[in-house]
Amino acid sequence: MNKIKKMKRRAVLIFPFLLCFAGALPLLSAFGDAQQPDHKHQLGMKVKCMCGGCNDSAGGCYHVGGAFSGPCGTALGMLKKIEERIAQGNSDDLIVQSFVQEYGQAVLTEPPHSGFGRVAWWIPALALIGGFALVLSIISRWRRQLGPEPALAAAGSAPPISRELLDRARAQAARDTED
Repeated sequence: MNKIKKMKRRAVLIFPFLLCFAGALPLLSAFGDAQQPDHKHQLGMKVKCMCGGCNDSAGGCYHVGGAFSGPCGTALGMLKKIEERIAQGNSDDLIVQSFVQEYGQAVLTEPPHSGFGRVAWWIPALALIGGFALVLSIISRWRRQLGPEPALAAAGSAPPISRELLDRARAQAARDTED
């Protein structure tokens, strides 16, 4: 009987939260759709804006500040070319390669996964492994310099403290902690 009351109480407490969550789902889905970039902007994120004034991708170029805030003319032109090539039915790789032919490898926002560009993908992992090995070697060198740890004294091996010394220490502690 008591379990049934607890379950009812929990249901009464949880129900408003579920109701609020269910009511918020349409808002969350509408927000998610607004944040999804279209195909043209997704491809624009793979190539740099070649205006020379920023180091952003063409799909994310926004010159903030001053009288102008938004994608520059170069980025808009690049996005228009991407849109035209998508309409022609070109594949994503073909569109990106056309920009590489026009501007060179500098137009890519990330290095290619083949050839020498593969080195750029491996450098962070190699640096992490090398740093970890360096830290381990420094720690082991320090431990060798310090020598073995001194053995801790066993609990019963310390000499006994005299009653007089113990009383003096307690009196000193009492004086030090008085208001």
